[in-house]
Amino acid sequence: MTIRIFADANILIAGADSRSGASHAVLSMAEIGLFKLVVSRQVLDEAERNLRNKLPRALPKFAEFLSIIELEILPDPADDECVKWEPFIEAKDAPILAAAILAKVDRILSLNTKDFTQDVADQCGIPIQTPGQFVQDIRQILDLGI
Repeated sequence: MTIRIFADANILIAGADSRSGASHAVLSMAEIGLFKLVVSRQVLDEAERNLRNKLPRALPKFAEFLSIIELEILPDPADDECVKWEPFIEAKDAPILAAAILAKVDRILSLNTKDFTQDVADQCGIPIQTPGQFVQDIRQILDLGI
């Protein structure tokens, strides 16, 4: 069974902009098939928009990743699916959380630790980590030889 990881837009942005950070490592691991990277249409649109406006130098790397990673791209969730998560997370992030929940992913990765908190993870039942935390978990698994 393939592990499915939902990536927030900030993971795609940071991964495309830096060749040394944990977000880049996440994209590289997805590229070689260690897990399936899942995103919503909103995530892709947000990543591309922010790269165009703020980091145009990273657009070629972003396009390269999109061409080689077999992303699972989900439609954006319906408004009623988003609204029910607004008591737990900022309204602007509710569609991201709802998409991940509806996709039944194994974990959510985000650099937005202000909004994607442990409380949100407890409420939705899906572990939420930064890319750095996720990479550390992978290292521990490899060190144990599991």
